[in-house]
Amino acid sequence: MEREAIEIVAVVSRAEQRAFWTLPYALYRGDQNWVAPLRPMERQRWSPRHNASLRTRRVRRFLARRDGRVVGRIASVVDPAFAARWAAEAGFFGFFECPDDAGVARALLGAAEADLRAQGVRHVLGPVNLTTNDEVGLQVDGFDSRPMVLSPYNPPYYPRLVEAAGYAARLDYYAYGWTPDTGLAPVVARLRGIAARDGVTVRPANPRRWDAETRLLFDLYNASFADLWGFVPLTWDEYQGRTGEFRPFYRPELVLFAERDGRAVGFGLSLPDINELLAPLGGRLWPFGWLHLARGIRRIRSARFILLGVLPEHRARGVAVVIAAEMADAVRRLGIEQGELSLVQADNKKIQAVIAACGGPRTKTYRLYERRLAG
Repeated sequence: MEREAIEIVAVVSRAEQRAFWTLPYALYRGDQNWVAPLRPMERQRWSPRHNASLRTRRVRRFLARRDGRVVGRIASVVDPAFAARWAAEAGFFGFFECPDDAGVARALLGAAEADLRAQGVRHVLGPVNLTTNDEVGLQVDGFDSRPMVLSPYNPPYYPRLVEAAGYAARLDYYAYGWTPDTGLAPVVARLRGIAARDGVTVRPANPRRWDAETRLLFDLYNASFADLWGFVPLTWDEYQGRTGEFRPFYRPELVLFAERDGRAVGFGLSLPDINELLAPLGGRLWPFGWLHLARGIRRIRSARFILLGVLPEHRARGVAVVIAAEMADAVRRLGIEQGELSLVQADNKKIQAVIAACGGPRTKTYRLYERRLAG
């Protein structure tokens, strides 16, 4: 019996908007590793009032339907700041979700490409879920464990579908594991000594100075990653939205600032893995989800070391290694039993050297894809 044709529709109506953001809850039903995001937050992700990143980017969303039923989704994204900084005539596809069906995947990617081509895009990168400060890449290995907070996740067949549609690997990102038994290389003690003689100290964030500390972290973040491929500086509004999301469950002990002569020169940020608490909720807060979260925050025993940045003029002083070592000490003191250091660009040899000194084995790979469009 011939299968129904695939219909691609642009997301316009309220019903289509809801179908777009709710599709993963149905598509991943039964996947033991997927952690459902909280539904209110996922809905607000598409509100410019709540998500400042939408205000400076062109985004179009599409649904794939078969026999009237939504079976896939995708978004096309034009980020002028990224194109101007890193790749002229570049655009993104993102929020790709699809069954194991090459026809649906080709139709979705084709719709995103056609929309991007109409905007002058000739170089498509993806998946990028709106910005390069959000989820980037498809997971291609390490499917034996659930994702940690803010990490990409997808079924193992997604890379095959994307590659069959003509996409090739552009850049890999790695995740590394950590446990309290992970030792420090001998060079760490030497670098700590050098840093101490150089006047470098490391301190945790002061929770009583939230506004000042978040502003400091914002400045360090944009300055430390300015030369990292793909990085686009966050605006203050974008940054405030992100810090507002993790404020309820962050631990000040896991926000570290490296200082020299009273001036901040680097930082490290680990987040308790809130996915521990979200996993059983199915994205719902009612009737008892709020209570589960409130009671569970202090019992989280895993964390993701998500950011490590040092101002360019201080990178030769071993500051990054010192921050990483101090972070390892901090998570041990908090009773963290499992950690992940991610995502690290495969060509970022300096941070990989830091991880070799302080971290554990590589556990997962994520891949950013690209395709050149014909004129």
